[in-house]
Order: sequence, then structure tokens, then C-alpha cells
Amino acid sequence: MGSSNAITRIRRLLLSKKVGTFLICLSIASLLWVVHALNRNYKYTLRVPVTFLNLPTNKLIVGELPEHLDVEIKASGLKLLFISLKKNINEVVVDFNLLKNNAKSQAYSIRNGNFNLQGAINFEVEILKIRPDTLFFSANKGNSKLLPVKANLKIDCQPGFSVISKINITPAYVSVTGDSIDLKRMDTVYTHFLNLKDVHQDFSSSVPLKKPYSSINYNVKDVQLNFNVDKLTESTIKVPIQIMNNTSNEKIKLLPNFIEIKYLVAMKEYENISSNSFKAIVNYEHIKKKQKQLKVDIIRVPSEVKIINTDPTIISYLIYK
Repeated sequence: MGSSNAITRIRRLLLSKKVGTFLICLSIASLLWVVHALNRNYKYTLRVPVTFLNLPTNKLIVGELPEHLDVEIKASGLKLLFISLKKNINEVVVDFNLLKNNAKSQAYSIRNGNFNLQGAINFEVEILKIRPDTLFFSANKGNSKLLPVKANLKIDCQPGFSVISKINITPAYVSVTGDSIDLKRMDTVYTHFLNLKDVHQDFSSSVPLKKPYSSINYNVKDVQLNFNVDKLTESTIKVPIQIMNNTSNEKIKLLPNFIEIKYLVAMKEYENISSNSFKAIVNYEHIKKKQKQLKVDIIRVPSEVKIINTDPTIISYLIYK
């Protein structure tokens, strides 16, 4: 009985007006503390992705071009809360034509550059520091040239799927600057190796460029790769066989005079394929040499098609006098 009365008294105490008033006051105080904390200014360092344009020609950068800028900012707690909730910070573009430079020391100041850093953050903040704040170039003149970009990748599609377009690279050419000896060794810029497995849909992604020598720099850090993928369907088509280089008046009958081509094609290209899309031939020169059998060559195939097999590959013929 005594313990039951004690529990009852405790329940009454918790439900009393005093406790309710205390909890309300505690909540208000906590809210005011949060508001006060969010209104105070704090320092915070952001990593902002960066791209550089119009690098100085015939100069060598000391070190590597940074891929990010470490930006120390000062802002209210509320702004920092929203900034920290962003998944990705917008990339800033730094144009060397707009940077102040010291011709004697070959130094370019990023801190005083005319680029939209506030836009990348999407909030008005006080920028305290940018690291690195200066980029240095060597006084020794280098060289530059424009080279094509080639994708270094392996593509394995899921069964029944295939790449139905050429691999597009944007930009297709990049400007390469660096030591003249290293530049002479280069005729192509390659991407880092990309191993794609179980591909079953269109692909688009940025891929970084590979640097074969430490002295080399590119005007861009990566390129955009994209290609189209579609489900394949199998089909068979009859194509007439033509005689090429026939300069005689002889009447020649091919046996048979058509070839069956079994091929794979993307579903969306299926209706565009006809017998006129292919061209099958035999060479009259082989008839002149009195060869008994003629090899059939397929000299025109749509780029959208992958041939599985052809039948027949060898034919005979008759010459009517």
C-alpha cells in the first residue's frame, strides 16, 4: 500500500501545473538558444571545385593545377547550416585573362580574381581566405599543342544489349602545355582507364585525363564521354548478289543469285534496315580466270548492324553462250 501511494504522489507531481510550466519555459529557452546560436557568425572552410581557362601560353606551372579551392568563409550559423546541407557545391571557373599577375615573378593571384565564388556557394558570405591564393609559373618557356583525346575503356554489355553509336568525347581535342621534350613524345591524350560492366542503357559521364609526364598540363581536367546502348533483335534478310567489274557481254547466271544475312540490330533501328542497306558482290575477274567457285563479299553494311553469319559464302555460276 505504501509504495502504491508513493507512485500516485509522483504521478500527481509530474502532472502538476508547476512541472508543465517548467517544461514550457525549458522549451522556450532552448529555442531562444538555438536562434541565438544560428544568428552568430562562425568560420568555416569549404572545398569548392574549380576549372581554369586560358592558361598562360609558353609557360610552365610550378606544381599541379588544383582541382579544388579551400575557401575559408565567415557567415551566420543559419547560412552555414544550409550550406552544409547542400550535396554539391557549384564549380567555379577561373579565367587567367582576368587574374592579376606579377610579370617579374610569374605569379597569378586567385584571391583578387574576378570570378563568381558567391554564386558557387549561393549565399552572401564573407570570404576570409582562399588556398591556394596564388599560382606560380616558371620563367622557362614551354610549348603547347592541340592533341586528340582517345577514350581508354572496356565495355561489357548485358546479354542482348550492344553499343549502337560511336563513343563521343567532348572536347575531342585539348590544349597540352609542358616541357618541349615531353610534348614531342605525345600524339594523343588518353583518359584514365574505365571498365564498364553489365551496361544496358545509354552512358554519359565525365572522365579525368591521364598525364604521362609530370611536366604536362591540360586546359581541362576531364572530358565528357557518352554513347548509346539499346536492346538487340535478331533478323535475317535476303540480299541480291551483284557482279562487279563485268566488262563483257556474256550472260552470267549466279547460283544462287542471293545471299542470306543473319544480323543483330537495335530495336529502334529495326524498321530502317532493308536489303538495300547491304551490298553483296562477286568479282568478274575471278570468272575471267575460270575459277569454278566465287567468294561472296559483303562490301556495304549499315553501321547499326552486327552480322552474325552469311549463307552461302561461296557460289557457282553458269555462262550462257
